[in-house]
Parts: sequence; structure tokens; C-alpha cells
Amino acid sequence: MKDNAIVFKGTKEGLYIVLKEEMIFDDIVQELENKIKPSKRFFEGAKVVNFKGKKLTPGEYEELVDLLQNQYGMNFLGDYDSLCRNENLAKEEQKGQPIPEPVKQSLGNEESALFIKGTVRSGQLIKANGNIVVLGDVNPGAYLEATGSIMVMGNMRGTGHSGTQGDYSTYIAAYRLEPMQLRIGDIISRPPDGKQYKSEVPEMAVVKKGMIIVEPYLGKK
Repeated sequence: MKDNAIVFKGTKEGLYIVLKEEMIFDDIVQELENKIKPSKRFFEGAKVVNFKGKKLTPGEYEELVDLLQNQYGMNFLGDYDSLCRNENLAKEEQKGQPIPEPVKQSLGNEESALFIKGTVRSGQLIKANGNIVVLGDVNPGAYLEATGSIMVMGNMRGTGHSGTQGDYSTYIAAYRLEPMQLRIGDIISRPPDGKQYKSEVPEMAVVKKGMIIVEPYLGKK
């Protein structure tokens, strides 16, 4: 199965899960488990806005929502009616028809995301116009730069710079946050010498009162 069969796209409201059109339902369930199960603790409490892409029946939709909420502890914000409205919106865009203004506004804050599967190694530089999501570790000496936020579903031991165009509302989150350096906008933070990270929950770095602070990611439920 191709790695891009299911893609997570980050927005300011939460995640969209994009399903490839030609996938059969059983493969969708299996691929979701393949992507989420290895980093289950990171996904716990994550907000999912809705699905996109493949058309789902009401029964299939409810089964996927139940899987995400009850098995993986994710917060699902959407509903089947809004999914259908979004599908109709996409069809109208393709036909060049006028788009109802309320629906267009509801999708106005969506951002793109670069999805990376595997370890980002020392010396590698990853840049994205949008968010970066890494399914793996970021080693010391690796660099991530994003105009949006950065999510590492493993150990973050490299350097991360979110909000590279001056967006202080972005964040840097990881299952284990042990960076060489963090930067949000033009604010820089380095871990104190000799600090040992012992957090048992995913953490995220955000800007508050002009400083970068680290707090539990699950606190953002």
C-alpha cells in the first residue's frame, strides 16, 4: 500500500484525514491503524476536524469515528452532514460554480502539511510552506523549518523552527521533546545544560508572554 494512501493535514482547528479515492474500506481501517497505533500516545487527545477524499457511507463513517475516539482517544469534531457539504463544495469548485460563502469560510484556515515517514537524520534540512508532521524521530543535527507548526511522533532531538514567517501562534510538539534548539517566529529557546527530560506524556512548545514554554500536549484537549 502506498504511503500517501492516507494523509494527515494540519489546520488551526485540528487535523483532517484525507482518504485516497480508490481505497477499499477494509484497507482504510488497516492503514489508519498502521499510522496511528505505533504513536498512539501522541495521537491521544488530538482534534480531528473531519475526513476528506473518499466518499463514505454513514455506516463506514461512524465506524471510523468510533475507531479514532474509542480505540485511540482522539477527539472527533465533525459529523457526516458536514462531510457531505464539503464533498459538494469540492464538486462545485471543479465545475466552476459559485461557492456558498458560509462553507467557504469554514475551510478558510486550512493549511498544508508535509508528511514524513521515518527518521530525519543528522545533517538533513526539511523545509515546508505549512506544517511538518514526522512519523519517526528527529536526530541531533537535523533541522526542521516550517511556516506552520511541527509535530514529531517520536523523539525530537534536533532543531525545530516553526512560524518561520513570524507566526507566534504555531507550536512544536513531540512524543519526547529533547531538542538542541527550538525557535518559534524569532524567539529562541535552548534546553538548560544537564536537564534530563522525564515527561511521560507528549509535550509541545508554545509562545506565551513573549517566551517559549513547554507544556503537556494532552493539556490542549
